[in-house]
Amino acid sequence: LANLGSTVLLFLFNSPDAQSSRTQLAGFTATVVVAFPVWAIHMWFGRRFSRRDPSERASAIRRLYLYLACAGSSIGTAIAVAVAITSLLQQQLDGFNFDRVGVAQDAWFAVVLLAIWTLHYRIAARDRAAVGEHGASATLRRWYMYLALVVGLFMLLVGAQGLLQAAWVKALTNAQFTNQPMSSSAGLVVGGLLLWGFHAQVLATRHLDDDRKSTLRAVEGFIAVGVCIVVALIGASQILYYGVARALGVENPGGLGNDILSGLAQPASNVLVYGLAWFLIRRRLALDAASGEAARQAGMRRLYTNLVALVSMGALAVGAAGLLGSLAQAAEAPIIGVPAPAWRDPASLWVTLLVVGAAVWVAHWRQVPWLADRVALSRRLYLWAVLLASVLALLGGAIDLLYVVFQQAFSAQPRLNDSANLAFGQALAVVVVAAAVGIYHWLVLRSDATSRPPKGAQLAATVTIVPAAPAKLRPALEVAPGTHYELSVVGATEDDVHQALASLPPKASYKLLPSHSADN
Repeated sequence: LANLGSTVLLFLFNSPDAQSSRTQLAGFTATVVVAFPVWAIHMWFGRRFSRRDPSERASAIRRLYLYLACAGSSIGTAIAVAVAITSLLQQQLDGFNFDRVGVAQDAWFAVVLLAIWTLHYRIAARDRAAVGEHGASATLRRWYMYLALVVGLFMLLVGAQGLLQAAWVKALTNAQFTNQPMSSSAGLVVGGLLLWGFHAQVLATRHLDDDRKSTLRAVEGFIAVGVCIVVALIGASQILYYGVARALGVENPGGLGNDILSGLAQPASNVLVYGLAWFLIRRRLALDAASGEAARQAGMRRLYTNLVALVSMGALAVGAAGLLGSLAQAAEAPIIGVPAPAWRDPASLWVTLLVVGAAVWVAHWRQVPWLADRVALSRRLYLWAVLLASVLALLGGAIDLLYVVFQQAFSAQPRLNDSANLAFGQALAVVVVAAAVGIYHWLVLRSDATSRPPKGAQLAATVTIVPAAPAKLRPALEVAPGTHYELSVVGATEDDVHQALASLPPKASYKLLPSHSADN
């Protein structure tokens, strides 16, 4: 139907391509004439059966069709709107020729897809109001809505970043044409805003209570946060790299050239747009967690946190090893009598990795978190992954270190002033950093192991119900010597208590005794 209408528009606007499109017109007409009645008949049968039988109306298969149609048509509508806005504004914003036929065709595509989405969305809404939505049907609705939400969000972010970058460059250079057309970015902003804005509003006003503890909501949120933090940190690291390199006297860091402000347009716009999105989405996730986390949501949060900590620790370690190696080579060169290698530009890159990696790692890593996070599988995977990487790096650095020594020892004419000996400083830096990282995480792993309760005791605590004793006969706790405190907490879960007491010193300990009596 969309292709049929766009072909008819060629004839209505007397386009030169109209005469060569008659064969296509025949094909699209035949497709519509055959397919539309078949679809309409089956939709009529489905409507009739659903009115007779409520179970038919609530079936997951029916919702699967409706939400698949909603997902495809809503995303398609957003893309068609973006293309239509691009064609409409390209003359005013970028100086391109105006194509009225192209604008009309893009608008027709958007209208057709919008009509398809409206029809199926209203049918799904009526079914939901009539028979409710639970189980698989609710899951299918979440798949549709959160998929549309994340697609619309990234269309909006990509468009906003491109629009800001193009406006930045045009304001500085007064150029009519840029590598990033403003019209295409404006189209992405409009299409993404419509798609994301509608579904975010519907979720916030109609489905928030049902979806607050949904796994898909957490998955969508942490995917968006993960992408935003990566893009924002890449932009921040580029800005930091340019600044450090310039401060160290590097003339052309990263091919930036003399126009520094124009070169900063892309990384700065990434930081502004994706950094703001990161802050807002993290705030939404925090509000969801404040109302109580389901087990799967907490698992997704822990997976995200430890994955970010793993990546940032890798950047931190690489930056530290590279910076230490560059400084070691610069100090080693005059000692062995060889020219010192250029170190300013590499050192700028290593400092950037070190600073950015350390900032992100400190923001996500907690050495002594509350108990549920401390015994989580994702945390143990993080610790073992870092230990494995540090051991492998330590072995590789030790091999390189001995290789430099043995290369001269076994040489027929060993020379101290051989430039190959500079690899000794880099290998030594790798050994030092890998050893430090490995030792720290080994100590954390051992500390976590000592705080983990035995499996037998954990099971007994889970399945055994002990009635509360009277206040005067309450048994004394088995405690270590020292000052002890009695604390009463009301209206909080066990995880909330663990989180509140997580800042206690490592030598401190506490024991929870749940009480269900009326006076507590």
